[in-house]
Amino acid sequence: MLLFGIYFHCNAQQPDTSKVADSTSIKTQPTFAKLSKDPMGAVWRSLAFPGWGQWYVESYWKAPIFFAGAAGLYGAIIWNNSEYQKEADYLTTLEKTHPDYSITKLRREYFRDNRDQSAFYLLVVYIFAAVDAYTGAHLYDFNVDDNFGLGYTFGKEGNFLIGLTIKF
Repeated sequence: MLLFGIYFHCNAQQPDTSKVADSTSIKTQPTFAKLSKDPMGAVWRSLAFPGWGQWYVESYWKAPIFFAGAAGLYGAIIWNNSEYQKEADYLTTLEKTHPDYSITKLRREYFRDNRDQSAFYLLVVYIFAAVDAYTGAHLYDFNVDDNFGLGYTFGKEGNFLIGLTIKF
């Protein structure tokens, strides 16, 4: 599915055909509405600083979530790397016959694995932030007013009712 989505390029706007005069015949050329927010600008902002792309597309409540996720993972990477370095330095001072050698080696590998796992999760946060900013920029001009709604309720006798609301 991912390769299929990447291979085929899709546009979400409806074409507005306008007549363009040509020397031989009259052709119709589709034109698309100009987006208020640049999707690639949102992606680059989000890749530079997670949450900045969300701020750009005015999803203000999402920006601190991505920022906090990235900041926490940066902190985890730094802390795990410092602990890894401590354990690696201590391991070099030990001989293989020392009783603490095997446990120190396991602790070193534990901190290394956690550092690498935090780096992977940081990459995931960056990707999610970029995709969310791109989608938010495309949907920025989308109308989400309350003129159309779908709801459900239960009637007096316990019947399930579905209602469609259209306001003019």
